[in-house]
Amino acid sequence: MIVASELFRGAAPYYARHTIPYSEDFFRSLARVCRLSNSSRALDLGAGTGQISIPLARLVKDVVSVDVSDEMVKEGRRLAELLQVKNIEFVVSRSEDLNESISSFDIATIASSFHWMDRGVVLAKLAEMLGSEGCVAIIDRERDSSEPGNWCNAMWSDIKEFWGGSFPAGPGGVRPVLTMSNREVLRTSPFNEVTELRHYYERHWNVDDLLGYLYSTSKGAPGTLGPRRDELTTRIRRLLLSYSPSGVFGERGHVTTLLGYRP
Repeated sequence: MIVASELFRGAAPYYARHTIPYSEDFFRSLARVCRLSNSSRALDLGAGTGQISIPLARLVKDVVSVDVSDEMVKEGRRLAELLQVKNIEFVVSRSEDLNESISSFDIATIASSFHWMDRGVVLAKLAEMLGSEGCVAIIDRERDSSEPGNWCNAMWSDIKEFWGGSFPAGPGGVRPVLTMSNREVLRTSPFNEVTELRHYYERHWNVDDLLGYLYSTSKGAPGTLGPRRDELTTRIRRLLLSYSPSGVFGERGHVTTLLGYRP
């Protein structure tokens, strides 16, 4: 079994600063379609440092923000205090191990982390935790293009080569191989009435931002890299500057949100 928290050891400050934020339009759409109000309760699983939890807390009564990494939770709590967002409870836990009150939530969000979980077990637990009208929001970001050239694919290909042909999986871990899409998993769960939202984004980076983003991932977190951090940093900086000597990079993509409801 892979232990995701170990793969992200040391990543929390980079994750908070360098992951692409979700747009205001994304949160407005989520609130409108899921009929959220200032009396709603939200559960955010695999929450990282609160990229969903903190903005969502401004729209609902309260949020329970859950992540398996104590470092991510500590950083999320720091950010919430800094932003004076007080209606969030931060919990260190695997999503599969939660034991929250029955039917106490109106929405559960899972952003860019569902693939780390036992998806069937988590959805079965959410069937107990969400009210009859509650929805599950599975949120994923997909890159459509990068400029100049295709620097992004080149970067990840080089990082994979750096790791010997496969990405790290932590001590004794094996990266999950998913045989069903998130949509298919939802279709086989109690939340089998599925609709989709899509929001487009554009992001501009410099080299240092991209390296910070790399350190926020399971493939480049400081704890994963250990003494090889300088080696990878030098290698990727050189690669990126070969694509853009000015050190300016762009990408375009979209965020897909699958909303699952009980029929």
